[in-house]
Formats: sequence, structure tokens, C-alpha cells
Amino acid sequence: MTVHTLPIASEGTWILNSRWDRHNFNEEVSQPKPATFDWSWQILAESLREGLMIISRNVKPVYVNRQAKELCQTLAENDPSWAGLPEVVSEICHKLIKNGNGSDQPVILECQAAGGQTIRVRASWLNSYASDDSRGTGRAQYILVFLENRNEILQEELQFEQQKYQFTDREMEIWSLLRQDYSYQEIAATLHISLNTVKTHVKNIYAKKRWNQGGEKNLVS
Repeated sequence: MTVHTLPIASEGTWILNSRWDRHNFNEEVSQPKPATFDWSWQILAESLREGLMIISRNVKPVYVNRQAKELCQTLAENDPSWAGLPEVVSEICHKLIKNGNGSDQPVILECQAAGGQTIRVRASWLNSYASDDSRGTGRAQYILVFLENRNEILQEELQFEQQKYQFTDREMEIWSLLRQDYSYQEIAATLHISLNTVKTHVKNIYAKKRWNQGGEKNLVS
């Protein structure tokens, strides 16, 4: 993902204390505020479906949107002693720093959170040289971190696909498991149906997808 230079402002910014315990996690901290998004970008950031974090080179949080706060708290449920950044966020930032800011490739990690939820974390350098590198080091000073709940995104995609392809409830059960990389045998065991029944439903699912895609092509032509 290409990250464009963002406007930097030193006033009216929200930050979090470097020590993120469960009690002050959602509070606005009253202390000198480092350069970060101006208000227009904060409004945009808060509207994102993904969690968004801006992390400094010394791995301290500078900006965190509402969704990121919630996902970090979800990650922390597996660690009752948690007080700082969630381990996976700290780890991915250190990996990116180790790779150096000359690399445009993001670092991506996934981890299991409470309730079997899969959280994907993606980190890349925030290209803001013109605005924040007052020391003339030529280095990006901030890390852009996105967090997403893969289970929630999968459910949204499945709902969309059910409406688009007119899948039956049974077809949706099977398609959901297929999307989660279940084998035909595992689907049969999970839903307590025969392997042949699974194969028949899968055949119908792909037939509906092909028919729908063929109709879209005809509309375009």
C-alpha cells in the first residue's frame, strides 16, 4: 500500500499515555502533544473500518483511532498483566525498524485473540519526511499500523455474497467453512452431513457464482 504524505499539526491532537493500562486507555492525555494528524485527517481516521495507529520510532503510540483501541483491548484479554502496547503490535514495529525504512514492503502478522478471533496487524512506514523530520535525518519518524478483525470482515463478505449469489442457508454454512479453509471431509463432519451432500452443495455454489459472473459480463458487453 502506498502511503502519501499527510499534513502534520501540533495542536488539537489526541495521544495516549505511553503506558496503556485498561483504566486510562480511552482517556485523552493532557500533556505536550507531538506532531500528528490535523483534525481533518483524524475525522477520516475515525471513520475507518480498520484500526489505525501511529507509532513513533521508539515504539510509543502517538495516535490511535477508536477501532484500534477496541482491537488492542481484545488482544490484551489473553494477557492479564498487559500494560503497554499489545505484544504483536510491539513485535511488528520492531520487525519494521529492523528491516529499515528503505523498504516499501509492509510487515504483516496474524494472531489469535480471545474467543477465537483472528487479528491481522499490518505495519509500514509513514512517509512524512517533509513535515516531521526537523532534525534532517532523512528517516521516516512514524510507523503506520493497521489492525483488522478477520472474523468480522469475513462475516461482512459472506453476507454480501449471500445476497449477491442467492445462496441458501445450507449453502452459506458450507461456503463459510470453505472460506475458512475447511476440507470437504471436515465440512461433512462439522455439519453432520454426508461427503456427497457437501460435494453437491459445493457444485451448486460454484454454479451460482459462474451464472452471476456470466450475467455481469453480458451487462458490460
